[in-house]
Amino acid sequence: MSRKYSFGKTGFLLLFLSVLLSGINAQTLYSFDDLMNLMENNNAELQKAKQDFVQSTLDVKDAKAGFFPQAVLTAAGTYMFNPMMDDITINVDELLSGISWPGGLKPEPTGQYLKLYDGMENTQYSFTLDITQPVFTWGKLTNAVKLYNEVSDIKKLQLDSKRGQLAAELKTRLASAHYIGQILELLEVQKNYTERLLKISEEAWGQGALLYQDLLDARIQAKEIDIASVEINDQFSSLILGIEKITGLKNLTRDQLNFVPDDDGAVYNTEERKTLMDMALNDKQESIVILAKLEKVSEYSNKIAKASVYWKPDLALNISLGYSGSRFPLIETDWYRKNDYSANATIAIRTTVFDGGKKLNDIKRTQSVYESSQADAEQARTSIAQNLTQQFNAVDLSLAKIEYQKLKIENFDSKIAQQRQLFESGYGAETALIQAEIEKTSAQIQLLQHSLSLANARYVIEYLSSLPY
Repeated sequence: MSRKYSFGKTGFLLLFLSVLLSGINAQTLYSFDDLMNLMENNNAELQKAKQDFVQSTLDVKDAKAGFFPQAVLTAAGTYMFNPMMDDITINVDELLSGISWPGGLKPEPTGQYLKLYDGMENTQYSFTLDITQPVFTWGKLTNAVKLYNEVSDIKKLQLDSKRGQLAAELKTRLASAHYIGQILELLEVQKNYTERLLKISEEAWGQGALLYQDLLDARIQAKEIDIASVEINDQFSSLILGIEKITGLKNLTRDQLNFVPDDDGAVYNTEERKTLMDMALNDKQESIVILAKLEKVSEYSNKIAKASVYWKPDLALNISLGYSGSRFPLIETDWYRKNDYSANATIAIRTTVFDGGKKLNDIKRTQSVYESSQADAEQARTSIAQNLTQQFNAVDLSLAKIEYQKLKIENFDSKIAQQRQLFESGYGAETALIQAEIEKTSAQIQLLQHSLSLANARYVIEYLSSLPY
């Protein structure tokens, strides 16, 4: 009985350890949507763009605040250890002696003193409230609000554009990681073939059945595979680092990427290309809207500059209320008996009369910026159209190369079958069979490279032609 109990306990322990280890070795899989959510929360560029937008909304509020009065309250309290004025008293006898009294009516000296002033108190308080209200500014405040509204809209569009750019970059990197991962697997298969070919060549050369030049060719071929593996591994590492930078993940592996590129719909007919081109050049495209709003910003800047030119005064109303006294108002007793009030209303104008031509230069500068922004808008449309056309051409070229590689692979399959039949029947060499296998894997690698180029072109087309609604 004890042996059965011991075996059962051991089996339970092994089962528990296997479950624990499987949990430790399990890796989290990330779909494209998962990575997009991580990007939204962790990407540094996206977070900066979000804060730029938040700051722009505050700038709009600041501009609108210019319409409201500005009130500034100043309060001060002073305690004087040695007041400047002491109490004032008069000797009564001296006062009476200065009067001409009738005989026998002059009063007798009393030795009394009369206090006329208690002296300055030790505490002094002062309060001043200044209220300034802009009355007329030649439209500068209104145009400033419009300008900052446009800037805030631009920041929001730039945020959305940055999100789209990062999403397209993420999808491109995921597709590249998918295809390059398969290329690495094929390179390992190809490496096994070249190692077998090199072994056979060395044995044949040792037996005198192979020239040394042919042996060197086999060694060079094996070394080329090693170099290609190192280069592709370096590219794959860079892709993973890029995905980690976009999403904020750490120590990401290929097995965690749950993404397979969609190869359907890669062919664009004439009508589809025209539709996509119209969408890419649509006035609602973020890049085009941003440039249009930059034109408006330049326009409002020009209006503000013109409103600030010489002899265009700004008009403002200032109201100043003041209180000063030795008692704190509303708290200490008799405060209203020991105070001094003031109330003033002022109409003020302010204008630049001469500054050496700087104001005129500001007008010319803003006008130049406005005209440049118009040219930028036209140039952007041309650039988008050219880029989209290039991507359509890249799709056509990639599809043609993919079909070409598929034909080569089909041809190599036939050649491999033929060489295997000859080798198994004793009429062919194993090296010919292996060489055919190597050529087939090379064609498969090129097929994956062209598939990657096709996927990248499709994602760029998707990004350029997507509308923000």
